[in-house]
Amino acid sequence: MISSELSIGDLADAAGVSRRTVRFYVQQRLLPVPLGRGRGRHYDQSHLLRMRRISELQSAGHSLDAIRRILNGGESGVVPATTAAATSAAAPPSRRAPRAALSAELWTRLRLGEGVELHYDAARYRPTVEQLMQLREAVRAALAPNTDSDPDDAT
Repeated sequence: MISSELSIGDLADAAGVSRRTVRFYVQQRLLPVPLGRGRGRHYDQSHLLRMRRISELQSAGHSLDAIRRILNGGESGVVPATTAAATSAAAPPSRRAPRAALSAELWTRLRLGEGVELHYDAARYRPTVEQLMQLREAVRAALAPNTDSDPDDAT
């Protein structure tokens, strides 16, 4: 049983990373700052759960930028025209235009052969294993060296 207050070493050990990684994730705003002040600073179970989620997303092939967007909700930031017009009429103009929120996507990378990968949006396309195997074989056949032609007949 892990206690409710974790030191940086305890958190790092429980998450299977180094203390330096924990500090880096805090600096990169992937992980919330520790609780408390001074020598009483500590982490809790929510920090550990977040570290495990980061690890899962990294294992799935996501970049730290993509992980940050996913963990922060990944909203699209698109406002319907009628809502935008009503909001701009009611609110005073701001000094800077607000930043559009980025949407998070789940891209899957599949190695088809030496030097060939397929990248697809797993939220949009959900091929079966059999379809992926057929696709892999078709790509391998298309990219296979042509053994019927004469090597001296290269154009």
